[in-house]
Amino acid sequence: MGVRVPFLGIPIKGINNPILVLDGIIEPLNIFVRTEAIGQFIRQFNEAIGFQCVKEEEHWDSSIPFSSYYIYVTEKLANDAIRNCEVPMSEDEKFEILHLVDEAIFPQNSLVKALRTSQQLNSPILFRDGEEPIRIQLEPIKIKVVSSYPFDGNPKYLDNSLIHLAGIIPVEYVESKARNLIEFENGLWSAIYSLPYLKINNWKWIWDLNWLTIIEFSN
Repeated sequence: MGVRVPFLGIPIKGINNPILVLDGIIEPLNIFVRTEAIGQFIRQFNEAIGFQCVKEEEHWDSSIPFSSYYIYVTEKLANDAIRNCEVPMSEDEKFEILHLVDEAIFPQNSLVKALRTSQQLNSPILFRDGEEPIRIQLEPIKIKVVSSYPFDGNPKYLDNSLIHLAGIIPVEYVESKARNLIEFENGLWSAIYSLPYLKINNWKWIWDLNWLTIIEFSN
């Protein structure tokens, strides 16, 4: 199953940091959990198109990062609705509505914008809110969710040097593909949010909306 993965990028309140979105491949385990966000999407999408085309209840497969699954399944629901109700709508119009509904559910959320934009462009991207996304050439990664933890977005320690480093890592990685930058960002997650330092080389902290998720990744 192909998904969009927010691979690099640390959220810091009040700072517009870049996010690197990669194509991900994951084997879903069908561990379904009810989530209000997808229910909200169904109601608001139906209202936006003026038809009750999305009727089925949809749950989150928690073996997939929540943000990645939200982006994947909501486009699928939109495509099904447009087809089933024969709604005359172009791809651009569809994504315009998806972005509007995303904004209603997750106001001013750069992660959702980044993932949806990557989906719309069908490409890995380097994204900074308010700027043109940069398409990049990087191979898909295989991922598996290790665990997830609630995230309140409140840093435990922060200074200007950490802010600068958090912002430069996604950009440097696109240019150099240096694996040590992935480990370095894991260290920043630990420093800023007092998270356990990941000692396994192919484990990675990622921002996952209201969660912080550890993924295992490989090329």
